[in-house]
Amino acid sequence: MSVTAREALRQSLMARIVEAFTEASARGQSDLPVRLRVPFDRSLASLAHWHRWEPAVYSRPPSGDERFGVGVYRRLVASADDDWDDLKARFAEEKLPPGLPWFGAVPFDFRALPLGIWAAWPKSIWFAPRLYLTKAPSSDVAEVLYIPPRGADEMDVRTDVMDLLDVHGEDTSGERPAFEEPEDFRRFADKVHRALREIGQGRLSKVVVARFVTGRVTRSLDEALEILASRYPDSHVFALSWQGRWLLSASPERLCAVRGQAVEIDCLAGTARRGRSDEEDRQLEDELIASAKNQREHRTVVDHVLQSIAPLCERVEAEAGPAVLKLANVQHLRTRVTGRLKPGVGLLDVAKTLHPTPAVAGTPQREATSYVTAHEGWPRGYYAGAFGTYAEGEGELDVCLRSAFVDAGEAALFAGCGIVEGSDPVAEWEESELKLRPMREALGVQEEVGP
Repeated sequence: MSVTAREALRQSLMARIVEAFTEASARGQSDLPVRLRVPFDRSLASLAHWHRWEPAVYSRPPSGDERFGVGVYRRLVASADDDWDDLKARFAEEKLPPGLPWFGAVPFDFRALPLGIWAAWPKSIWFAPRLYLTKAPSSDVAEVLYIPPRGADEMDVRTDVMDLLDVHGEDTSGERPAFEEPEDFRRFADKVHRALREIGQGRLSKVVVARFVTGRVTRSLDEALEILASRYPDSHVFALSWQGRWLLSASPERLCAVRGQAVEIDCLAGTARRGRSDEEDRQLEDELIASAKNQREHRTVVDHVLQSIAPLCERVEAEAGPAVLKLANVQHLRTRVTGRLKPGVGLLDVAKTLHPTPAVAGTPQREATSYVTAHEGWPRGYYAGAFGTYAEGEGELDVCLRSAFVDAGEAALFAGCGIVEGSDPVAEWEESELKLRPMREALGVQEEVGP
């Protein structure tokens, strides 16, 4: 989308918000949230762009409902000593207007401090946007919620909305975290062999070994998001900006969703490539289902989820056997777990128990997580963490897979593979290449920027 078209969109949206604010002010309601419906025949991704300093978020789950938010009405960031319980307690102290959720993310290892490229971000990020838009699939109308600054007049609101939707952004140059050198196959294979030794000696049953690549971004953010949404409709496509840096993902895996007392969890483990023809694709699917290695890896995740969640539930059950989730680049074994939570149990209680699952860390959970943090060779930060929404105990968190970190036009793209007895470094490298494809294609990453 050109800057000119984006500018016209911004002007139109700003005018409608100012008009609604003026009408509310005439009724003596200038300090209340402004709510309105506006014609909007584009994706909300068209409002997203790289050069932004205000925190911003875009979200399009598999349902197709879009959400875009920018600016901070309330923020909640975790300090070095905070844990899940501190996060839950601080949420309980905050009240938001009806219909406005928290958006945020937690890292792969809540006990680890943000380092490397993640050093400018806090240990956990949550904010409620001041300008929030939602749009249903195939709709030409967006719902808008805007919270004006306290005591603002019409001119203040006009300036504020224009700043929030600024298509040019601020200069984010200056000292930036350095991107580390990506691993070559030899270093990756060494990590796989080390993990296999740990498994052979009985210290771990499974561990996830990850790698990253770097490159220059050659697409606009709205283009990248729309490519991901069109090619991966069964994934949760999201982007979160903090201090001018972006976390993007096309996540195929739900960590957990809580609505009332109902909980839903995805168990995703075991991977094969897609076929070049329908016949080859079915053959690869059959081989995936029949693979003892992939079934063992998958069962580890399902057993962990059932055992971990049982104390929080009045009842919990898993599907009889794994189905195959087919994405554009790969196919996975997936089992859905559903349950009814005990009274008083909410989203963060479930996430604390599950995260990080064996699908992104390994088993035993604590030992595998510690092993990854100590031996990965680079800080995962929010890669394989979780992103989502939260409102009064309910919400959804999705695992930050098929993800990238973008800073000043440079990107780090991440992929991990579950290592169990019988894993082969060459096959795992090839699997990681398949998992890197979504972000490579969406961002147009072409050249390496490592030293």
